Amino acid sequence: MHARLRRGLPTLAALGLTAGVPLLAAPAAHAGTDCGRGPVQYSIDGGTHWTADGTMPAESGTVEVRLAGEPTAGCEYHVSLGSYATQGAAWAASGHQTFLGWATVTLTRDHYRATLDITAHLPQCYGELALYAVGEKYDGSDSDHPLPHYPDEPFSGLMIASWNGGTACTPKPTGSSTTATPTPIPTSATAAPTPPVVPIPVPTGVTTPTATTSPAPVPSPTPSHSPQAPVAPAPTLAATGSDDGALTATTVGAAALLAAGAAAVYVGRRRAARR
Repeated sequence: MHARLRRGLPTLAALGLTAGVPLLAAPAAHAGTDCGRGPVQYSIDGGTHWTADGTMPAESGTVEVRLAGEPTAGCEYHVSLGSYATQGAAWAASGHQTFLGWATVTLTRDHYRATLDITAHLPQCYGELALYAVGEKYDGSDSDHPLPHYPDEPFSGLMIASWNGGTACTPKPTGSSTTATPTPIPTSATAAPTPPVVPIPVPTGVTTPTATTSPAPVPSPTPSHSPQAPVAPAPTLAATGSDDGALTATTVGAAALLAAGAAAVYVGRRRAARR
């Protein structure tokens, strides 16, 4: 019997090695488990309402995500949220899309809830938000990460939910079409007309000093053999509001009249003396 055992030992050893190799090469528990697509739910109101609907009810810069049910231990689920500017409000009319930004998170059994925040990268006009189950950034940087373009999307089979909408951007005015509009001057700012200058009346009897030069008295001819004819004093002219030219002319005229009167008196006396 011992001889039989000795002869069978090589055979048993070979069988043991054959059976032991697969056991040593077997992976750890759950390492080979197919996690598949995680049961992800999302919320756009801070966790008040949760849904798995494929169409987001509204645009939101923050999206809460969580694993529903009991996640498999050892599995990881990547969830990303991308923001894009589009040329239309619907997916069929989105046209060319422009990558604006993204956020990604990894969910596990122990970390089953998180927040994706793209508030700083929301579309300003028409746009699309894509919530998908992979940790890749589809920004058009290469052929493996293309931009969405109807009817093809890089999230095929990975899309959790999406939103399309927005409004058209306001066209920017060009430099040639803009003209400066003159600003109307308000009525209250219009300059008032200059009031007329009203002369101040001079009271009667008040003489206003005027810098005028009195004309020199005209001497009357006086012969040496006859008495000098008396000269009547020149009448004093009251100052009026007339100008200097009129006053000077009046003074000269009065002096001439006085000289003529004196000459007439002198001639009359000569004639009377001759008689």
